Amino acid sequence: MLAVSSLATYGILLAGWSANSKYAFLGSLRSTAQLISYELILSSAILLVVLLTGSLNLTVNIESQRTIWFLLPLLPVFIIFFIGSVAETNRAPFDLAEAESELVSGFMTEHAAVIFVFFFLAEYASIVLICILNTILFLGGYLLDFTYINYILSGIYSDLNQNSLNLVTYPLIEGMIYGLTLGIKSCIMIFIFI
Repeated sequence: MLAVSSLATYGILLAGWSANSKYAFLGSLRSTAQLISYELILSSAILLVVLLTGSLNLTVNIESQRTIWFLLPLLPVFIIFFIGSVAETNRAPFDLAEAESELVSGFMTEHAAVIFVFFFLAEYASIVLICILNTILFLGGYLLDFTYINYILSGIYSDLNQNSLNLVTYPLIEGMIYGLTLGIKSCIMIFIFI
């Protein structure tokens, strides 16, 4: 994910260069320098989580948080990762790379219509990706916090087996609830970012 997200620097640099304006090119250099510097912080924080779990697999990282979320023992790392995430996604107060409040909008000075929309959508897609990564690495991902939901699910599962109705199985319900849990946690992070 870090390798794919780092490709954005090439797009920003080439967009500023292709505008054929020195202001757009300087804006793209400023934005690229900010992205590269904060990607180093993000990758360092991710490496600390990887060293703690011993695996690059995100499922293993989530399952390692069954006893306690990594938010508590790694609180300083989470704060650094959160600040780096805000800077990486160009949210306030780190939105100076594109200078949206000024007359010139950074590397997008000469671009309009479809190209501007693509950059705009890419920015918000990166917000969603970073929020999901925050949730997976530090907030337990899809893990449930309420043990009584498991009792309810096991009761539903035993009732279905007694009645010979196998239309809805326990793994399907469990997967749906895990997906909703990850989605809700990620949406809360998105609202914090925006």
